[in-house]
Amino acid sequence: MRILLALSVLSAVAALPAAAATEPVVPVFIQKVAVQKAGPLAYAPTRLPFRYRYTGYTWRPVSHQLSFRFDDRRFPLNGKHRVWFTSERFAGTLASCADGKQKTLQLDGNKVYWDGSVAWRCVRGPDGKLVKLLASGPNLPDVALGIVVASGRRIGVR
Repeated sequence: MRILLALSVLSAVAALPAAAATEPVVPVFIQKVAVQKAGPLAYAPTRLPFRYRYTGYTWRPVSHQLSFRFDDRRFPLNGKHRVWFTSERFAGTLASCADGKQKTLQLDGNKVYWDGSVAWRCVRGPDGKLVKLLASGPNLPDVALGIVVASGRRIGVR
């Protein structure tokens, strides 16, 4: 009886992280709004630094730029503990995407660039044009921001 109880507790505990991992970092309703507004620029991260949560988005139609804001739960809305994930058109080539980099990181199978304050990578959008995915925020190291950028995926595509 004890073995069965222990196994059921272990399986319940093991299922908790899997259930939590399925919840998107950007709420589904906001994802739908982003797709309607930004179309082929609708990208969002799937991973965030520990304790960060979604707090808002911005769509700039003139510059074709979609941004999501994430704040540390311990310091809500103070700005010093904030990550911005942005997707925008990139007029260059895949080779010129690396211009301005200080460092190249290989994260989750993606090549991510770092210039000392911003991490970015370029992807080909559904319309064939290049999209630049960027993450920035004070108080976070290159790898933390790089992971956010590397996790960027088109919204609605799994």
